[in-house]
Amino acid sequence: MIHAKSKLFFWIGLSVIALFYCLYYLFFMYGMFLGMPLRVRHLIKFVFILMAYGVGTWSLKKYGAAWMLRTWHILYLVTLCLLVLLGIYDWGFARAPLSVRGIADSLQEFLVSPILFVAVSLVGRLAGRGEG
Repeated sequence: MIHAKSKLFFWIGLSVIALFYCLYYLFFMYGMFLGMPLRVRHLIKFVFILMAYGVGTWSLKKYGAAWMLRTWHILYLVTLCLLVLLGIYDWGFARAPLSVRGIADSLQEFLVSPILFVAVSLVGRLAGRGEG
Protein backbone atom coordinates (compact mmCIF):
# COMPACT_ATOMS: atom_id res chain seq x y z
CA MET A 1 0.00 0.00 0.00
CA ILE A 2 2.83 2.41 0.85
CA HIS A 3 4.47 1.83 -2.53
CA ALA A 4 1.20 2.54 -4.38
CA LYS A 5 0.68 5.70 -2.33
CA SER A 6 4.20 6.95 -3.08
CA LYS A 7 3.63 6.32 -6.79
CA LEU A 8 0.46 8.38 -6.57
CA PHE A 9 2.32 11.33 -5.03
CA PHE A 10 5.01 11.05 -7.70
CA TRP A 11 2.45 11.15 -10.50
CA ILE A 12 0.52 14.00 -8.92
CA GLY A 13 3.70 16.04 -8.54
CA LEU A 14 4.84 15.25 -12.06
CA SER A 15 1.44 16.10 -13.55
CA VAL A 16 1.13 19.44 -11.77
CA ILE A 17 4.70 20.48 -12.61
CA ALA A 18 4.11 19.46 -16.24
CA LEU A 19 0.94 21.55 -16.28
CA PHE A 20 2.84 24.57 -14.95
CA TYR A 21 5.52 24.00 -17.56
CA CYS A 22 2.93 23.85 -20.34
CA LEU A 23 1.42 27.12 -19.17
CA TYR A 24 4.87 28.69 -18.93
CA TYR A 25 5.82 27.45 -22.37
CA LEU A 26 2.58 28.69 -23.90
CA PHE A 27 2.93 32.17 -22.43
CA PHE A 28 6.68 32.74 -22.76
CA MET A 29 7.82 30.64 -25.67
CA TYR A 30 4.99 31.55 -27.99
CA GLY A 31 5.37 35.25 -27.28
CA MET A 32 2.10 36.06 -25.54
CA PHE A 33 3.96 38.22 -23.00
CA LEU A 34 6.44 39.92 -25.33
CA GLY A 35 4.68 43.26 -25.00
CA MET A 36 4.68 43.04 -21.20
CA PRO A 37 7.11 45.20 -19.19
CA LEU A 38 10.36 43.50 -18.21
CA ARG A 39 9.81 43.62 -14.46
CA VAL A 40 6.37 42.05 -14.72
CA ARG A 41 7.79 39.24 -16.87
CA HIS A 42 10.53 38.66 -14.28
CA LEU A 43 7.97 38.46 -11.49
CA ILE A 44 5.75 36.05 -13.41
CA LYS A 45 8.73 33.81 -14.18
CA PHE A 46 9.67 33.91 -10.49
CA VAL A 47 6.13 32.87 -9.54
CA PHE A 48 6.30 29.93 -11.96
CA ILE A 49 9.58 28.83 -10.35
CA LEU A 50 8.06 29.05 -6.88
CA MET A 51 4.97 27.06 -7.93
CA ALA A 52 7.08 24.25 -9.42
CA TYR A 53 9.33 24.28 -6.36
CA GLY A 54 6.35 24.12 -4.01
CA VAL A 55 4.72 21.21 -5.81
CA GLY A 56 8.00 19.31 -6.01
CA THR A 57 8.69 19.90 -2.33
CA TRP A 58 5.22 18.73 -1.34
CA SER A 59 5.48 15.64 -3.51
CA LEU A 60 8.99 14.71 -2.40
CA LYS A 61 7.97 15.09 1.25
CA LYS A 62 5.19 12.59 0.67
CA TYR A 63 7.17 9.90 -1.13
CA GLY A 64 10.88 10.68 -1.28
CA ALA A 65 13.82 10.10 1.01
CA ALA A 66 15.14 12.98 3.10
CA TRP A 67 18.28 13.32 0.97
CA MET A 68 16.13 13.69 -2.16
CA LEU A 69 14.31 16.63 -0.59
CA ARG A 70 17.64 18.19 0.49
CA THR A 71 19.00 17.79 -3.05
CA TRP A 72 15.84 19.42 -4.40
CA HIS A 73 16.23 22.35 -2.00
CA ILE A 74 19.93 22.84 -2.77
CA LEU A 75 19.49 22.74 -6.55
CA TYR A 76 16.65 25.23 -6.43
CA LEU A 77 18.38 27.50 -3.91
CA VAL A 78 21.65 27.75 -5.83
CA THR A 79 20.00 28.25 -9.21
CA LEU A 80 17.43 30.68 -7.89
CA CYS A 81 20.13 32.74 -6.15
CA LEU A 82 21.99 33.06 -9.45
CA LEU A 83 18.81 34.12 -11.22
CA VAL A 84 17.89 36.64 -8.53
CA LEU A 85 21.38 38.16 -8.62
CA LEU A 86 21.11 38.50 -12.38
CA GLY A 87 17.66 40.04 -11.97
CA ILE A 88 19.00 42.57 -9.47
CA TYR A 89 21.75 43.49 -11.90
CA ASP A 90 19.23 43.70 -14.74
CA TRP A 91 16.85 45.94 -12.76
CA GLY A 92 19.43 48.07 -10.97
CA PHE A 93 22.34 48.63 -13.32
CA ALA A 94 21.93 47.64 -16.94
CA ARG A 95 20.50 44.95 -19.17
CA ALA A 96 22.59 41.83 -19.04
CA PRO A 97 24.26 40.75 -22.29
CA LEU A 98 22.10 38.63 -24.57
CA SER A 99 24.23 35.51 -24.03
CA VAL A 100 23.83 35.81 -20.24
CA ARG A 101 20.08 36.34 -20.58
CA GLY A 102 19.92 33.21 -22.75
CA ILE A 103 21.61 31.19 -20.03
CA ALA A 104 19.27 32.66 -17.43
CA ASP A 105 16.24 31.77 -19.55
CA SER A 106 17.52 28.20 -19.89
CA LEU A 107 18.07 27.91 -16.14
CA GLN A 108 14.62 29.31 -15.45
CA GLU A 109 13.03 26.91 -17.89
CA PHE A 110 14.96 24.05 -16.28
CA LEU A 111 13.54 24.95 -12.86
CA VAL A 112 9.97 25.12 -14.17
CA SER A 113 10.17 21.97 -16.31
CA PRO A 114 9.54 18.50 -14.90
CA ILE A 115 13.08 17.38 -15.87
CA LEU A 116 14.59 18.15 -12.47
CA PHE A 117 11.73 16.43 -10.63
CA VAL A 118 12.08 13.30 -12.77
CA ALA A 119 15.88 13.31 -12.41
CA VAL A 120 15.76 13.55 -8.61
CA SER A 121 13.08 10.83 -8.53
CA LEU A 122 15.07 8.52 -10.81
CA VAL A 123 18.24 8.92 -8.78
CA GLY A 124 16.24 8.25 -5.63
CA ARG A 125 14.69 5.15 -7.12
CA LEU A 126 18.06 3.82 -8.33
CA ALA A 127 19.65 4.52 -4.94
CA GLY A 128 16.75 2.73 -3.23
CA ARG A 129 17.37 -0.39 -5.34
CA GLY A 130 21.00 -0.46 -4.28
CA GLU A 131 20.07 -0.41 -0.59
CA GLY A 132 17.68 -3.37 -0.80
